[in-house]
Amino acid sequence: MTTKQIVKAFLSTAAVVLGATPAAAENIGAAFEILRKGEPIGTHVVEVRQEGPQTVVDTNIKMRVKFGPVPLFAYDHESREVWRNGSLETIDSETNNNGRKSFLKVRRNGDTLEVDGSAYQGPAPLDAIPSSYWNRSIIEARKLLNTQNGEVIDISTTRLGFTEAPGGEPAEHFRLVGSVALDLWYDGPRWVGSTFTVRGEELTYRLIDDRSKLLATVEASLPASPAR
Repeated sequence: MTTKQIVKAFLSTAAVVLGATPAAAENIGAAFEILRKGEPIGTHVVEVRQEGPQTVVDTNIKMRVKFGPVPLFAYDHESREVWRNGSLETIDSETNNNGRKSFLKVRRNGDTLEVDGSAYQGPAPLDAIPSSYWNRSIIEARKLLNTQNGEVIDISTTRLGFTEAPGGEPAEHFRLVGSVALDLWYDGPRWVGSTFTVRGEELTYRLIDDRSKLLATVEASLPASPAR
């Protein structure tokens, strides 16, 4: 995805976040700034759109950590999911985790998902939910499909009631536990925040609900030559 396409996706999401019309408010796409120790290090945008009978979900994640001008860490993830009538049909993703590349290709085959990933190749249950978090059905799932590499993860979920999401708004709070552990907040069907720990570092996803901040955040997160 090019810089122009990413900005376009963020602007499309911004129109939803800022609530243009009642119909647009039903959209469940979202854009987040990613915080480490309270400081922004990247962005995560999910664009959800209907294309005839299919629901297409594009996810783009970018993170950069620097010490002064010296880059210490770079992360890029792009994925596309295609759903039909509430069932997952395909996933295609590529990830560059600080130079370590991974991939995932998923195709539905009858009542199973055929997974070709950098960490797992083989069948997965049809009700496994991708780890893209936009889909609230994840809170009912018992299997999580890692969208970076195809790993199938056993999970359990605890409902924590209504609490304050990272953006400051009250939302339903859930905790997922397995080989991953993270907290998710949903406002109705829409994902509005997360916290989780990676390599001992807690990361926070804070919903971007201001158009000018949205633009400034995405522009700051996009290097002239993305790492590949």
